[in-house]
Amino acid sequence: MRGLKYLPDYQNIDTPENDYALIRYAEVLLTKAEALFRLGQEGEALQIINDIRTSRGASTLSALTEDDIIDERGRELWWEGHRRTDLIRFGKFLDSWNEKSASEPFRVLFPIPERTVANNPNLTQNPGY
Repeated sequence: MRGLKYLPDYQNIDTPENDYALIRYAEVLLTKAEALFRLGQEGEALQIINDIRTSRGASTLSALTEDDIIDERGRELWWEGHRRTDLIRFGKFLDSWNEKSASEPFRVLFPIPERTVANNPNLTQNPGY
């Protein structure tokens, strides 16, 4: 199945009349919950996560872990382009999952395009590339 979260406006392909959400309120709430959790305010973070889960018809959690937060971000922000950054921030990007084997640590950074490095003597390529 191909993921399609925001439907294209096929009737007006050159000047679409529909909007694309760059940031949603749920993302703001999840970011706040993560920050509170990392500050040791787990009760407030849990309440925010449970409010989101309740509004989506999911069962509430009785406790909150770092894995619960990244899992919730994965479900709520599916197909919105946040997963790689989230996995890096949570220290899980280099792990193996599904059909992806474990990655080498240098993969956290992207390579700088060769043309950019060649045109700027102040730049050096990121390690590993």
